[in-house]
This record gives sequence, C-alpha cells and structure tokens, in this order.
Amino acid sequence: RGPRRSRHERINMSAEDPEITLETYDKHQVKVPKSIATRSAIINMMIEDTGDVNEVVPLADKSCTLSIIQRVVKYLQKHAEFEKEQTEDEVVIAFDKEFQDQPDEIIFQTILAANFLDIKNLLELMCKKVADEIKKCKTPDDIRDRFNIRQDYTPEEVEEVKKAHPWIYDKNAK
Repeated sequence: RGPRRSRHERINMSAEDPEITLETYDKHQVKVPKSIATRSAIINMMIEDTGDVNEVVPLADKSCTLSIIQRVVKYLQKHAEFEKEQTEDEVVIAFDKEFQDQPDEIIFQTILAANFLDIKNLLELMCKKVADEIKKCKTPDDIRDRFNIRQDYTPEEVEEVKKAHPWIYDKNAK
C-alpha cells in the first residue's frame, strides 16, 4: 500500500480548462481537467446530460476505484500530451508498453474500467496485453495455469473434449 491520500485528489489542471470532479466507486473524489475527463465517452455523455461541469460525476462500476481511476487519468493525460506535441510513435509505444506492464489484477481492473468508461484505445491496449499473454500459451491448460483459472470440468469431461477436438491439445499446432 502506498502513502495515505486525501479523499480529494487533484490531477493536473490549467486555468482555461474547468475541472470535473469524479467520484470513484470507493467514494474518493478526483478532480480532472474537463478536456481529459471527456476523453471517456461515458463521462462526456454524463456531463452533456447534466450540462453542469460543477456536478460530481459518480463512477458506479466497482472497477473504478481510486487507484485504477488514477491510472486511467494518467493514460488519458499522457495521450493528450502526445497528441498535442505530435510525439513520435516510438515514444508512445514505449509509454504504452510500460503502462501495460502491470500485475494481472491491475490489467483486468483497467480493462473493466476502460470498458465501463468507454475509452476504446485504452481498452484495446490492455486487451492486446492479455491476448499477447494467451498467444504465449500452447494449450488450454497453459492458459489456465498462466491466468490462475480453475478447471470446472471433471476429468471425464476433459477426456471427451480431447477426443472430440484433439487439435486443441496438440502442443505442435500453431
């Protein structure tokens, strides 16, 4: 666990960009520049519906905890900066690769939050990380081991699947 944080977090702001207050699932309030917050299609829609940038925007999905929202905002801010400065692709790719390099739990929570908030580029980035990890696996058992997925089938059911679809368990297949 990191240092204790105030229940009101402030994330970079500029004078001409009004702040939006997001309330995380765990009841923390995070102030974010409107130009960054509205990169989320859902937040943008919520602000447009109320017409009031001073109203607190509740993030009701349980994936939207303070730590995950801080990561999402960091990603959105960095990509806004990249766009503004027309940053070279190599720099963006390096940032994205480092951003993806997280424990599985953080990756999956970020995927859920990006999906809930409708941030397509972040959702695609994090799903690509999971897909890349799956590609490294040769069999369904390897996938289960990699992601700590419990086997729900009985040994008899597994044998039925192996007989019906032997290619799934062929370690030499690509």
